[in-house]
Amino acid sequence: KLFLVHAFFAFLVGVLAVLVPHLFGIFLGEGLHGSFFRWNPDDEQVRLTHVVIRMYGALVFGQGIMCYSMQWVSDGVVRRSVVVAYFVVFLLTEIVLLRSMLTDTHWHSVNAMNVGLFFCLTIGSFFFFFS
Repeated sequence: KLFLVHAFFAFLVGVLAVLVPHLFGIFLGEGLHGSFFRWNPDDEQVRLTHVVIRMYGALVFGQGIMCYSMQWVSDGVVRRSVVVAYFVVFLLTEIVLLRSMLTDTHWHSVNAMNVGLFFCLTIGSFFFFFS
């Protein structure tokens, strides 16, 4: 069931990142200008950020496909390997986000939320790895 739940959220986040990258641009320091759903970035840096977010969204969507496929895999070694891979990905992401938050000259509460989210994901995958 864990893989199925993760697949659902990976599909959702992946599609949102590809279709509406400005929703995730907020986590990278972009501000809202006018409407939450209408976004016309003028800055070339914002356009580049949106390309990176879309590529990341495609990878997350692909993870959803892998997790969805795991429900038919009975080999424990394969399933555990996926959990270990997620643990490493979440841990490295947590370290990168924490470093970014601690070295940034400005405090952004959204950064703290990201750090907290990936901390929970790291602990959760660690728990499932050893259970």
